[in-house]
Amino acid sequence: MKAAPFLTTVIAILSLGACALTSEPPTTTTASAAGQASSTAAAEPSVAADSALHDLLPERIKSAGVIRVATNIPYPPWEMYTTAGGQQPTGIDYDLSQALGAKLGVRASFDHMSFDGMIPAIQAGKADIVMAGLFDTPKRRQSLDFVDYAEDGYSMLVAKGNPEGLKDVADLSGKTVAVQSSTSEEASLDKLSKRFESEGKPGVTVLRFPGDSEAFLSIKSGKAVARVQATSAAAYAAKTFDNGNAFELVNAPSVTEQFGGGIEGIGVAKSDGELRTALQQALQALMDEGTYLKILAKYGVEDIALTKAEINQGTE
Repeated sequence: MKAAPFLTTVIAILSLGACALTSEPPTTTTASAAGQASSTAAAEPSVAADSALHDLLPERIKSAGVIRVATNIPYPPWEMYTTAGGQQPTGIDYDLSQALGAKLGVRASFDHMSFDGMIPAIQAGKADIVMAGLFDTPKRRQSLDFVDYAEDGYSMLVAKGNPEGLKDVADLSGKTVAVQSSTSEEASLDKLSKRFESEGKPGVTVLRFPGDSEAFLSIKSGKAVARVQATSAAAYAAKTFDNGNAFELVNAPSVTEQFGGGIEGIGVAKSDGELRTALQQALQALMDEGTYLKILAKYGVEDIALTKAEINQGTE
Protein backbone atom coordinates (compact mmCIF):
# COMPACT_ATOMS: atom_id res chain seq x y z
CA MET A 1 0.00 0.00 0.00
CA LYS A 2 1.54 3.27 -1.06
CA ALA A 3 1.38 6.43 1.04
CA ALA A 4 -1.13 9.07 -0.05
CA PRO A 5 0.28 12.53 -0.82
CA PHE A 6 -1.64 14.24 1.97
CA LEU A 7 -0.81 14.61 5.67
CA THR A 8 -3.57 13.36 7.93
CA THR A 9 -4.82 14.90 11.12
CA VAL A 10 -3.65 11.86 13.02
CA ILE A 11 -0.07 12.21 11.82
CA ALA A 12 -0.06 15.81 12.97
CA ILE A 13 -1.53 14.81 16.33
CA LEU A 14 1.27 12.33 16.89
CA SER A 15 3.90 14.93 16.13
CA LEU A 16 2.32 17.60 18.33
CA GLY A 17 1.65 15.44 21.37
CA ALA A 18 -1.32 14.61 23.55
CA CYS A 19 -2.43 18.23 24.01
CA ALA A 20 -3.76 18.19 20.45
CA LEU A 21 -6.19 15.45 21.34
CA THR A 22 -8.49 17.79 23.24
CA SER A 23 -9.91 19.47 20.17
CA GLU A 24 -12.71 17.84 18.17
CA PRO A 25 -12.86 18.04 14.37
CA PRO A 26 -15.56 20.22 12.83
CA THR A 27 -18.96 18.55 13.06
CA THR A 28 -20.01 19.04 9.46
CA THR A 29 -18.18 19.43 6.18
CA THR A 30 -19.97 19.45 2.85
CA ALA A 31 -18.90 19.12 -0.73
CA SER A 32 -19.37 22.86 -1.12
CA ALA A 33 -17.17 23.80 1.84
CA ALA A 34 -14.23 26.14 1.49
CA GLY A 35 -11.24 24.27 0.15
CA GLN A 36 -13.24 22.19 -2.31
CA ALA A 37 -10.96 23.52 -5.02
CA SER A 38 -7.97 21.95 -3.27
CA SER A 39 -5.70 19.40 -4.89
CA THR A 40 -7.80 16.66 -3.31
CA ALA A 41 -10.94 17.73 -5.12
CA ALA A 42 -9.05 18.41 -8.33
CA ALA A 43 -7.74 14.84 -8.35
CA GLU A 44 -11.18 13.24 -8.20
CA PRO A 45 -12.46 11.41 -11.29
CA SER A 46 -15.21 13.18 -13.21
CA VAL A 47 -18.59 11.56 -12.59
CA ALA A 48 -21.65 12.22 -14.74
CA ALA A 49 -25.08 12.34 -13.13
CA ASP A 50 -27.56 9.65 -14.14
CA SER A 51 -31.16 10.90 -14.21
CA ALA A 52 -32.57 7.36 -14.01
CA LEU A 53 -30.63 6.74 -10.81
CA HIS A 54 -31.68 10.12 -9.45
CA ASP A 55 -35.31 9.09 -9.94
CA LEU A 56 -34.75 6.09 -7.63
CA LEU A 57 -33.98 8.32 -4.63
CA PRO A 58 -36.54 8.91 -1.89
CA GLU A 59 -38.52 12.10 -2.37
CA ARG A 60 -37.02 13.67 0.78
CA ILE A 61 -33.51 13.43 -0.68
CA LYS A 62 -34.52 14.62 -4.13
CA SER A 63 -36.23 17.62 -2.52
CA ALA A 64 -33.31 18.42 -0.20
CA GLY A 65 -30.71 17.79 -2.91
CA VAL A 66 -28.35 16.19 -0.40
CA ILE A 67 -27.48 12.81 1.11
CA ARG A 68 -26.26 13.26 4.70
CA VAL A 69 -23.29 10.97 5.32
CA ALA A 70 -22.44 10.09 8.93
CA THR A 71 -18.75 9.36 9.44
CA ASN A 72 -16.03 9.33 12.10
CA ILE A 73 -12.81 11.22 11.34
CA PRO A 74 -9.95 10.33 11.44
CA TYR A 75 -9.67 6.73 10.29
CA PRO A 76 -7.08 6.77 7.51
CA PRO A 77 -7.19 5.83 4.70
CA TRP A 78 -10.98 5.70 4.94
CA GLU A 79 -11.53 9.25 6.24
CA MET A 80 -9.16 12.00 7.35
CA TYR A 81 -8.41 15.70 6.86
CA THR A 82 -5.91 16.98 4.30
CA THR A 83 -4.18 19.18 6.90
CA ALA A 84 -4.00 19.35 10.69
CA GLY A 85 -6.80 21.59 11.93
CA GLY A 86 -8.29 21.77 8.45
CA GLN A 87 -11.88 21.24 7.35
CA GLN A 88 -11.34 19.58 3.96
CA PRO A 89 -11.77 15.80 4.26
CA THR A 90 -10.19 13.19 2.06
CA GLY A 91 -9.97 9.42 2.09
CA ILE A 92 -11.74 6.46 0.51
CA ASP A 93 -15.14 7.12 2.06
CA TYR A 94 -15.09 10.84 1.37
CA ASP A 95 -14.08 10.41 -2.27
CA LEU A 96 -16.59 7.61 -2.81
CA SER A 97 -19.40 9.55 -1.12
CA GLN A 98 -18.78 12.49 -3.46
CA ALA A 99 -18.74 10.19 -6.49
CA LEU A 100 -21.98 8.52 -5.39
CA GLY A 101 -23.61 11.91 -4.83
CA ALA A 102 -22.49 13.09 -8.25
CA LYS A 103 -23.78 9.93 -9.93
CA LEU A 104 -27.14 10.34 -8.17
CA GLY A 105 -27.33 14.04 -9.04
CA VAL A 106 -27.27 15.31 -5.44
CA ARG A 107 -24.75 16.71 -3.00
CA ALA A 108 -23.20 14.45 -0.35
CA SER A 109 -22.41 16.03 3.00
CA PHE A 110 -19.73 14.38 5.14
CA ASP A 111 -20.63 14.82 8.78
CA HIS A 112 -18.24 13.92 11.61
CA MET A 113 -19.71 12.40 14.78
CA SER A 114 -18.66 9.95 17.47
CA PHE A 115 -18.28 6.37 16.27
CA ASP A 116 -21.02 5.09 18.57
CA GLY A 117 -23.31 7.94 17.52
CA MET A 118 -23.45 7.10 13.81
CA ILE A 119 -26.06 4.33 13.83
CA PRO A 120 -28.30 6.21 16.30
CA ALA A 121 -28.09 9.22 13.97
CA ILE A 122 -29.51 7.09 11.15
CA GLN A 123 -32.25 5.77 13.42
CA ALA A 124 -33.14 9.28 14.56
CA GLY A 125 -33.32 10.62 11.01
CA LYS A 126 -30.33 12.94 11.53
CA ALA A 127 -28.26 11.22 8.83
CA ASP A 128 -29.12 9.16 5.75
CA ILE A 129 -26.19 6.75 5.49
CA VAL A 130 -23.04 5.70 7.34
CA MET A 131 -19.67 5.56 5.54
CA ALA A 132 -16.87 4.87 8.01
CA GLY A 133 -15.06 1.71 6.93
CA LEU A 134 -17.82 -0.12 8.81
CA PHE A 135 -17.90 -3.92 8.72
CA ASP A 136 -21.19 -5.44 7.59
CA THR A 137 -21.93 -7.84 10.48
CA PRO A 138 -25.06 -9.73 11.58
CA LYS A 139 -25.23 -7.65 14.75
CA ARG A 140 -25.16 -4.36 12.85
CA ARG A 141 -27.71 -5.73 10.37
CA GLN A 142 -30.20 -5.78 13.23
CA SER A 143 -30.24 -1.98 12.82
CA LEU A 144 -29.06 -1.32 9.26
CA ASP A 145 -28.88 -2.75 5.79
CA PHE A 146 -25.50 -2.57 4.06
CA VAL A 147 -24.53 -1.81 0.47
CA ASP A 148 -21.22 -3.66 0.41
CA TYR A 149 -18.20 -1.98 -1.15
CA ALA A 150 -14.94 -3.56 0.09
CA GLU A 151 -13.47 -6.71 1.63
CA ASP A 152 -10.78 -6.53 4.29
CA GLY A 153 -8.92 -8.62 6.85
CA TYR A 154 -7.28 -7.80 10.19
CA SER A 155 -3.69 -7.24 11.26
CA MET A 156 -1.81 -6.05 14.35
CA LEU A 157 -0.15 -2.65 14.28
CA VAL A 158 2.92 -2.52 16.56
CA ALA A 159 5.77 -0.10 17.22
CA LYS A 160 8.56 -0.05 14.64
CA GLY A 161 10.90 -2.97 15.21
CA ASN A 162 8.15 -4.97 16.95
CA PRO A 163 9.90 -4.73 20.36
CA GLU A 164 7.54 -7.27 21.96
CA GLY A 165 8.14 -9.80 19.18
CA LEU A 166 4.43 -10.29 18.51
CA LYS A 167 3.74 -12.89 15.84
CA ASP A 168 0.07 -13.85 16.20
CA VAL A 169 -2.95 -13.43 18.48
CA ALA A 170 -1.58 -15.92 21.03
CA ASP A 171 1.14 -13.38 21.83
CA LEU A 172 -1.45 -10.87 23.09
CA SER A 173 -1.95 -12.86 26.30
CA GLY A 174 -0.87 -10.65 29.21
CA LYS A 175 -0.36 -7.64 26.93
CA THR A 176 -1.99 -4.20 26.75
CA VAL A 177 -3.80 -3.53 23.48
CA ALA A 178 -5.37 -0.26 22.29
CA VAL A 179 -8.79 -0.13 20.72
CA GLN A 180 -11.40 2.40 19.65
CA SER A 181 -14.55 2.09 21.75
CA SER A 182 -17.76 0.66 20.28
CA THR A 183 -15.95 -1.09 17.42
CA SER A 184 -16.11 -4.76 16.49
CA GLU A 185 -12.43 -5.00 17.49
CA GLU A 186 -13.32 -4.03 21.05
CA ALA A 187 -15.84 -6.87 21.36
CA SER A 188 -13.40 -9.34 19.79
CA LEU A 189 -10.61 -8.32 22.16
CA ASP A 190 -12.86 -8.81 25.16
CA LYS A 191 -13.80 -12.25 23.85
CA LEU A 192 -10.13 -13.11 23.25
CA SER A 193 -9.22 -12.03 26.78
CA LYS A 194 -11.91 -14.29 28.24
CA ARG A 195 -10.67 -17.18 26.13
CA PHE A 196 -7.14 -16.74 27.43
CA GLU A 197 -8.39 -16.67 31.00
CA SER A 198 -10.47 -19.82 30.47
CA GLU A 199 -7.25 -21.50 29.32
CA GLY A 200 -5.46 -20.43 32.50
CA LYS A 201 -3.46 -17.71 30.72
CA PRO A 202 -3.28 -13.98 31.46
CA GLY A 203 -6.00 -12.00 29.71
CA VAL A 204 -5.64 -8.88 27.58
CA THR A 205 -5.59 -5.43 29.16
CA VAL A 206 -7.73 -3.40 26.79
CA LEU A 207 -7.17 0.37 26.58
CA ARG A 208 -10.35 1.91 25.18
CA PHE A 209 -10.29 5.27 23.43
CA PRO A 210 -13.07 7.38 21.89
CA GLY A 211 -11.01 8.13 18.79
CA ASP A 212 -8.65 6.41 16.41
CA SER A 213 -5.80 8.87 16.93
CA GLU A 214 -5.65 8.27 20.70
CA ALA A 215 -5.24 4.54 20.09
CA PHE A 216 -2.29 5.17 17.77
CA LEU A 217 -0.72 7.56 20.24
CA SER A 218 -0.88 4.93 23.00
CA ILE A 219 1.35 2.62 20.95
CA LYS A 220 3.76 5.40 20.12
CA SER A 221 4.01 6.36 23.81
CA GLY A 222 4.46 2.75 24.95
CA LYS A 223 1.19 2.51 26.90
CA ALA A 224 -0.02 -0.25 24.56
CA VAL A 225 1.97 -2.83 22.61
CA ALA A 226 -0.45 -3.18 19.69
CA ARG A 227 -3.62 -2.13 17.95
CA VAL A 228 -5.70 -4.73 16.11
CA GLN A 229 -7.22 -3.08 13.07
CA ALA A 230 -8.52 -3.65 9.56
CA THR A 231 -5.50 -4.43 7.39
CA SER A 232 -6.18 -1.53 5.00
CA ALA A 233 -6.05 1.01 7.85
CA ALA A 234 -3.16 -0.64 9.69
CA ALA A 235 -1.03 -0.91 6.54
CA TYR A 236 -1.73 2.73 5.67
CA ALA A 237 -0.68 3.83 9.16
CA ALA A 238 2.52 1.78 9.00
CA LYS A 239 3.41 3.36 5.64
CA THR A 240 2.57 6.98 6.44
CA PHE A 241 3.08 7.77 10.15
CA ASP A 242 6.44 9.49 10.68
CA ASN A 243 7.35 8.60 7.09
CA GLY A 244 7.05 4.91 7.92
CA ASN A 245 9.23 5.08 11.02
CA ALA A 246 6.56 4.79 13.75
CA PHE A 247 4.82 1.47 13.20
CA GLU A 248 4.96 -1.85 11.43
CA LEU A 249 2.43 -4.49 10.51
CA VAL A 250 2.08 -8.01 11.90
CA ASN A 251 -0.07 -9.80 9.36
CA ALA A 252 -0.83 -13.33 10.55
CA PRO A 253 -3.79 -15.53 9.48
CA SER A 254 -4.72 -16.06 13.15
CA VAL A 255 -5.50 -12.34 13.50
CA THR A 256 -8.17 -12.38 10.80
CA GLU A 257 -9.44 -15.73 12.09
CA GLN A 258 -9.92 -14.26 15.57
CA PHE A 259 -11.23 -10.83 14.60
CA GLY A 260 -13.26 -11.84 11.59
CA GLY A 261 -12.47 -9.33 8.89
CA GLY A 262 -14.94 -9.51 6.06
CA ILE A 263 -17.07 -7.10 4.09
CA GLU A 264 -17.31 -3.35 4.64
CA GLY A 265 -20.53 -1.63 3.68
CA ILE A 266 -22.48 1.60 3.45
CA GLY A 267 -25.06 1.53 6.24
CA VAL A 268 -28.66 2.46 5.41
CA ALA A 269 -31.79 2.33 7.59
CA LYS A 270 -33.66 -0.94 7.04
CA SER A 271 -36.81 1.04 6.29
CA ASP A 272 -35.04 3.10 3.60
CA GLY A 273 -35.38 0.66 0.70
CA GLU A 274 -35.49 3.31 -2.03
CA LEU A 275 -32.21 4.84 -0.90
CA ARG A 276 -30.58 1.43 -0.53
CA THR A 277 -31.53 0.50 -4.10
CA ALA A 278 -30.35 3.84 -5.49
CA LEU A 279 -26.99 3.54 -3.71
CA GLN A 280 -26.53 -0.05 -4.82
CA GLN A 281 -27.14 0.81 -8.47
CA ALA A 282 -25.03 3.97 -8.31
CA LEU A 283 -22.14 2.05 -6.73
CA GLN A 284 -22.40 -0.64 -9.39
CA ALA A 285 -22.26 2.06 -12.07
CA LEU A 286 -19.09 3.50 -10.49
CA MET A 287 -17.60 0.00 -10.40
CA ASP A 288 -18.48 -0.67 -14.03
CA GLU A 289 -17.07 2.62 -15.32
CA GLY A 290 -13.82 2.34 -13.32
CA THR A 291 -14.31 5.31 -10.98
CA TYR A 292 -14.56 3.07 -7.90
CA LEU A 293 -11.25 1.33 -8.62
CA LYS A 294 -9.52 4.67 -9.32
CA ILE A 295 -10.55 5.88 -5.86
CA LEU A 296 -9.13 2.77 -4.19
CA ALA A 297 -5.94 3.02 -6.26
CA LYS A 298 -5.45 6.60 -5.06
CA TYR A 299 -4.92 5.18 -1.55
CA GLY A 300 -3.07 2.05 -2.65
CA VAL A 301 -5.81 -0.37 -1.57
CA GLU A 302 -7.00 -1.93 -4.82
CA ASP A 303 -6.79 -5.37 -3.19
CA ILE A 304 -9.92 -4.66 -1.10
CA ALA A 305 -12.05 -4.06 -4.21
CA LEU A 306 -15.29 -5.85 -4.96
CA THR A 307 -16.73 -6.28 -8.46
CA LYS A 308 -20.39 -6.36 -7.47
CA ALA A 309 -22.36 -4.01 -5.25
CA GLU A 310 -24.39 -6.46 -3.17
CA ILE A 311 -26.58 -6.16 -0.08
CA ASN A 312 -25.86 -7.62 3.37
CA GLN A 313 -23.19 -10.13 2.36
CA GLY A 314 -20.98 -9.69 5.42
CA THR A 315 -20.41 -12.38 8.04
CA GLU A 316 -18.87 -12.37 11.54
